[in-house]
Amino acid sequence: MKQRLKLLGTLFAVLLLGACGLLTENTEAPTTTTVQETTQALRVEVKADGTYTVKEYTFVSNGKKLYARAYIPYVQGQVPLVVYSHGLGASVEHDEEVQKTLAKSGVAVFSFEFAGGSSSSSPKSEGATTEMSVLTEVQNLRDALQFASSLPFVNTDRLYLMGSSQGGFVSALLAQEAANLAGVFLLYPAFSLPDDIRSTFASLDAAPETFNLLGTKISKKYLADVYPIDAYEGLGKISSPVHIYHGADDFIVPITASKKAVKTLKDARLTTLDETGHSLTAEQQAQIGLEIADEIFNGMK
Repeated sequence: MKQRLKLLGTLFAVLLLGACGLLTENTEAPTTTTVQETTQALRVEVKADGTYTVKEYTFVSNGKKLYARAYIPYVQGQVPLVVYSHGLGASVEHDEEVQKTLAKSGVAVFSFEFAGGSSSSSPKSEGATTEMSVLTEVQNLRDALQFASSLPFVNTDRLYLMGSSQGGFVSALLAQEAANLAGVFLLYPAFSLPDDIRSTFASLDAAPETFNLLGTKISKKYLADVYPIDAYEGLGKISSPVHIYHGADDFIVPITASKKAVKTLKDARLTTLDETGHSLTAEQQAQIGLEIADEIFNGMK
């Protein structure tokens, strides 16, 4: 009996030691593998095949009632917004195919007529062309941006400016003070305008009370406001990326003006349009609209 108990005790001790050995092995730190995951934003395929609606608005700037037209995509939720500024003597229809293509691509466009900015016989906004100047248009654009930003369909984190000719110059001037812009698109911007005025009139005293500028009757106020402006001095203040489109054969505003601007801007790109002057064909407008939409959804290059 004693031998049996002794044998059982020995067996129990062996099992106990074995268990201790197992416990010792199980308490070792486990081997771990770290997996690093990288994420990359998916590229949005932009197609100008959507639909949109057009709404008309009025707002007040400098005591004048201004007309505006918005192209609003038929999509759910808020969308990016481009505020468009037309050129000297033009209207909301200026480079309209760019605007429509953007809307069909999912980008809203707010296009307005400057006070006294249209040389049409029946302008949609109040004001005479002889009351208009680059600086009055900067204020109009400032007010337009504020008004458009309040519209319910607008994503205020994705605000853009776009302008043609003088409207492009005005957009660049306002962009120097607007810190909330996601980007700026300029179509043959009139950066040469101040130099052209100074080369035409040696002094303001030599300037007439009224003057015909490219078919638009302007006043000495226009000349006085633009005369002291350095078109390039403040471009370095623009923090958002800028994309300029300019015709290689533009003899009204030479492409050299935009090339000079690109050297001053912090983040800029210039696309040269071959065999193109100071206007765009409907086909060019549609292509540019598609390219701008692509940059809005996939990032400006």
